[in-house]
Amino acid sequence: MSNTSTTTAYALLVRPDGFFQLLDWPSDPTKSLDTLRTAIECDVVDVADITADLSMWIDDEGMLIDNPNENVPAFRLFACYRTPCQRYFGNAVFTGGTDADGDTVGLTEDAVLDLLLNHLRFLTELLRVPTQRTK
Repeated sequence: MSNTSTTTAYALLVRPDGFFQLLDWPSDPTKSLDTLRTAIECDVVDVADITADLSMWIDDEGMLIDNPNENVPAFRLFACYRTPCQRYFGNAVFTGGTDADGDTVGLTEDAVLDLLLNHLRFLTELLRVPTQRTK
């Protein structure tokens, strides 16, 4: 019996309507582009590197094709780590950074949880209603 160990990697799909879905990230780097195109529902993807260990993939033509579906949840997640330089449209997929070969890596469970917690923190702040004092 061999003693092989595989690490499961993930990506996080964030749709403009606020739907989040955990995706299995392929262990074969030649399949990552197909995974991204399928999840984002486009032919041409573009990447925004947020940190060395976090990237966001979007439809490269999302703004150009007059897509009415601005992805506010993805924008807010991006903003938890650094200031976004534009608005994003359509589905977005968050992955890890790149490995030594330049291949995109998946997210760890901890990285996915960190993204989700940042989203929940933002929602908590958004929903917090200031208390009013009565005299």
